[in-house]
Amino acid sequence: MISTSFISSSALSDETRRSIARLQSQLVDTQKELATGRHADVGVTLGATTGVSISMRQDLEQIQAIKNSNNLVSARMEASQSSLQTVATSTSSFLSALISGGSASTSPQTIIQAAQSGLQTLQDQMNTSLDGQYLFAGINSDVKPMEDFLGTPPSTGQQAVTSAFTAKFGFAPTDPQAANISPSDMQDFLDNEFADLFSSSNWSSIWSSASDKSVSSRISRTEIANTSVTANDSNFRALTEAFTMIAGLGFANLNSGTQQVIIAKARDLTANATGGLTQVQSYLGVAQQRVTSANDQISTQIDFLTKSIDNLEQVDPAAVTTRLSDISTALQAAYSITNKLNNLTIMDYLS
Repeated sequence: MISTSFISSSALSDETRRSIARLQSQLVDTQKELATGRHADVGVTLGATTGVSISMRQDLEQIQAIKNSNNLVSARMEASQSSLQTVATSTSSFLSALISGGSASTSPQTIIQAAQSGLQTLQDQMNTSLDGQYLFAGINSDVKPMEDFLGTPPSTGQQAVTSAFTAKFGFAPTDPQAANISPSDMQDFLDNEFADLFSSSNWSSIWSSASDKSVSSRISRTEIANTSVTANDSNFRALTEAFTMIAGLGFANLNSGTQQVIIAKARDLTANATGGLTQVQSYLGVAQQRVTSANDQISTQIDFLTKSIDNLEQVDPAAVTTRLSDISTALQAAYSITNKLNNLTIMDYLS
């Protein structure tokens, strides 16, 4: 028995159009894989192991963020070391001036200029900033640590020194009567009222806006390090005291015996602070080495994770290129068939 069947050009055309849509989608995915080197849809391709890839990418982002942070921390510590070296050089020059100050050939004005220069250098370096953050302010990194002692109007420190001097002797440091101050009276003042201005509590209220707490940085997933030095360090306090007793107590107006008392006190403070500065630089150097070591370990971890992720997600460029060529050929064939079907008539079928 012969049965009849119907041939629909519309059905054939619909099928080729669906084929074209499927090939176009494959073409887009293949072109994406060729451009990125990764599977177009990692989740579909990896299936159950997708979670492994996601976990490794999260780890990679975390340690990369730590490494980026470490680079900023290293830049801050490098700038801090440069400032510390500048202070150390200035302090050494001041100490030389104090040592030579015991001779008649060194004028009081020479020592005063050395003190003013040293104090200005110390203040400038303590106020060093990088990317809007003050390096020696501790966790108060948005606050300028120190005022200009010799600035106008008079700083809090200058007012405190003048007030303490006036309360002790009954006149200001600039008064000619200062020439009558005895060495013993000056020694008593330096050891008591003047020294008290640089105690921990008065340092924070008179001289420094820095925090006692230094900046702590996470330098690896398991390690946190103190990566800054604050202007409240005892060595900076001692240097400020030494500079100030020369620059702020009317040194030029004093008699030679009293001047020698101040020079001796300033020399002791400066000599001790010079050794202390070396320790501060060493402390910061150790922190720098820890950050460098942490970055080396992180770089190794990044390499390992990157290779592991690539093994899961990367495609074979040669295979993708071949697949792209095959899809393009099939797509061109589908276009040709569709064109012929669109032009087909009943007369073509009957002929």
